Amino acid sequence: MRSPNRPWRLPALAFWAAALLVLLPPLAVLAYAFSERWDRHLLPEGPTLAWLAGVTGDARVRSAAWNSVWVSGAAAGLAVLLGGAASLAGHLGPRRLQKLLDALALLPYALPPVVVAIGALDVFVGRWGDVLDLPIVYIGLLAALLFPLVHQTLSAALRQLDARPLIDASRTLGAPDSLLLRRVLLPMLLPAFVAAGLLAWTTAAMEFVIANLLLAGSLELLQPFINGLRGANGHLAAALVIVSLVITTGLGLLVHLISTWRIPTR
Repeated sequence: MRSPNRPWRLPALAFWAAALLVLLPPLAVLAYAFSERWDRHLLPEGPTLAWLAGVTGDARVRSAAWNSVWVSGAAAGLAVLLGGAASLAGHLGPRRLQKLLDALALLPYALPPVVVAIGALDVFVGRWGDVLDLPIVYIGLLAALLFPLVHQTLSAALRQLDARPLIDASRTLGAPDSLLLRRVLLPMLLPAFVAAGLLAWTTAAMEFVIANLLLAGSLELLQPFINGLRGANGHLAAALVIVSLVITTGLGLLVHLISTWRIPTR
């Protein structure tokens, strides 16, 4: 008797194949970070925590991590400020402004990071390098690249709240937009603002191409440091990647919890 047709087999196989391709590199890095060596056999040899202890006790690692924290935090804060103002202005203003902001939010995706970095090097270093501070330039450039992430997050939250009828009702009743923002929209959007900020901070901290080309030699950040460490000691670089991955995963879970949080209304 012929077995019945099972159309779910192909999607299931595709899912597990994709999951294997996604999980295999992090698992290999994890094994490399917690092994003494992995160059003589198919499997790693000698489980150890020495590389992880070396990463946490290295002053240069702490300095690069602190630089990444404050630079990415400043860029994320600026992106949330500008992106939040633009998103709210797009919903409070005419509809064509919202369409223009949506179009601008797609622009950074059309530009490869290396193109942005080379253009920034030519303008901000080659021409105006004597009067501009490179970390400040990097923060501003990164905030502009993070704008689509913040704008799309907040726009989705505003659409979920169905903000347009609230705005129309407020204006019909004669309430100013400032009162609507202060008493209604901003409290309701607080979880979305926090989630967008954490998401922008995580994305900024993981930036490599622009940081490596623009800040090389002036300010050491974590991702370029990991890339440079890879050639000197791959085990330490793998341990640092694992620490970064754990922190990033924790922040991702925090973003998910905050995005599902709702402020009780009276």
